[in-house]
Amino acid sequence: MCVKLNTVEVKCWDAYISYFYSFKNFYIQNKNDQQAIQDITASLQLLENEDLMSVSMMPGDLVAAKYENDGLWYRAKILNIEENAFTVQFIDYGNSELSTNLKMLPEKLACYHAMAYHCMLDDVDHEEYVISTVNDIYDLIFDFLGSVEVIVTFLNNEETYLVNMRWDDRCIKTLVNNIISYGITPKTYETLKAIDHSGAKMVVNLIYTQSVNEFYVETEDSKKIQNKIEYILENETIWEPLTEYKIGKIAIAKSITDNRWYRVRLLMIHEEGECTCYFIDYGVQDKCSEFYEVFGYLKSAPPFIKLCSLHIPTLKKNKKLFECLSKSFKDEMEQYKHKKMTITVVKTGEPTVVELFVDDFNVAQLIKPIPVIVFNIIHLNILTVQVNSPSRQAVMSELSTIKTLNPVEKPKYCKIYGALVNNHWYRAELKNKSKGFMDVMLVDMGSSVLNVEKLFELPKHLQNVQYLTLRCSLGLDEKYFSLNKLKQICNSKTEFMMIVLENNNIDGHLIRLFLNDEDVMTIIKKD
Repeated sequence: MCVKLNTVEVKCWDAYISYFYSFKNFYIQNKNDQQAIQDITASLQLLENEDLMSVSMMPGDLVAAKYENDGLWYRAKILNIEENAFTVQFIDYGNSELSTNLKMLPEKLACYHAMAYHCMLDDVDHEEYVISTVNDIYDLIFDFLGSVEVIVTFLNNEETYLVNMRWDDRCIKTLVNNIISYGITPKTYETLKAIDHSGAKMVVNLIYTQSVNEFYVETEDSKKIQNKIEYILENETIWEPLTEYKIGKIAIAKSITDNRWYRVRLLMIHEEGECTCYFIDYGVQDKCSEFYEVFGYLKSAPPFIKLCSLHIPTLKKNKKLFECLSKSFKDEMEQYKHKKMTITVVKTGEPTVVELFVDDFNVAQLIKPIPVIVFNIIHLNILTVQVNSPSRQAVMSELSTIKTLNPVEKPKYCKIYGALVNNHWYRAELKNKSKGFMDVMLVDMGSSVLNVEKLFELPKHLQNVQYLTLRCSLGLDEKYFSLNKLKQICNSKTEFMMIVLENNNIDGHLIRLFLNDEDVMTIIKKD
């Protein structure tokens, strides 16, 4: 038999999930293989009824096996033999079962490569745990993934394939977490997409910030919607009891915490007649009891707070980086919480992916990682960073090509000059004069101060380039992290990516540094 698994050369496929066991154990089919799969299946149904029981078969042999659920024949590989029964795996789909109905597989059908590719999703430990412990969520995910076309990106070249997977331009992991955290099933998601349209702009107030992917805003119409919802919940008397309890089901329920009525989505169903719910209009989870069907305006009204996710198109996939960005975002939003903000809808649904603007500044640009050079490391929590902007890089490059500059007889304070240090030109600002020498600050070198005899005239365009240095802190304890290790990786050419976790102009901004996508904390940790 010459069947083999086709080498994955294309890194991104349109695909179908042919069988799903879990996020770390499922099979996909390439969309381009669908016609071949159909042709193979059709040919198998025409085989003569040969009995394999008289033929000596071994584990690993390829056969045609009947799938009892639909009574059709498929290509299969024998995994195990017990008396007169065979455990087989259907190689074009991935699922396995016990079978006694086998036929010889013609050579021409055996020579097709196996059409099912064994895969596992990247970074899904939490999601894997949830679906393994909550049967209702597993069933929902199983049914959904078996019915849609997905985009699969391969992260390695050997089976089991490590992959990322997207549907409707969203990571499957996002979809699953929407179900777990908010009760947003695929059906609910499609309904919520209709509330807004891509490109819509609206003025909002910030309500609450959890992370880059979860923050809540209140629109200008929110108060009117809220008043109407609360009036109905407090005054309506004719309600129908909820008859179907399913994850994602929208209902009216009483909070166990305050005994008030709310619109909710069911997240987890408990045997004692209670459910863990997501409060649609408040963005929190709590347990509820006494469930009723939604009706009228309560069924059609949008949430009076909007769940949003910040659009950061250039963000790399890095868990630590994401956590730091979320802290930075929360700190930034705390400063602006009393200001009017504007959102632009990038992608509808829930969370709504938005661009967020404060005073016409795009917040994603404010919090994005900044390239910096680190100088003047006195302590893990006392250091200077210089923003390594393109303009700084251009200045340093041009200074390296300059041969001579004209000396300045009477340099002035607060003006930028050239200083020659160890045969290299730097931009410098005069700080102090004393007995024929001058203390100057090297403005592109972390504002380092040194002593020179002369200053030189710079071309006008080099004088006017702005510079930015910041006093910063890593917020680390020297009992656990090494100052010497930090100094060893820092020099005037090493570029780090910096995220400001907390703004502090007095004691120094709390920052996190990344070097080649690795958190510097892990590099300088003591052995």
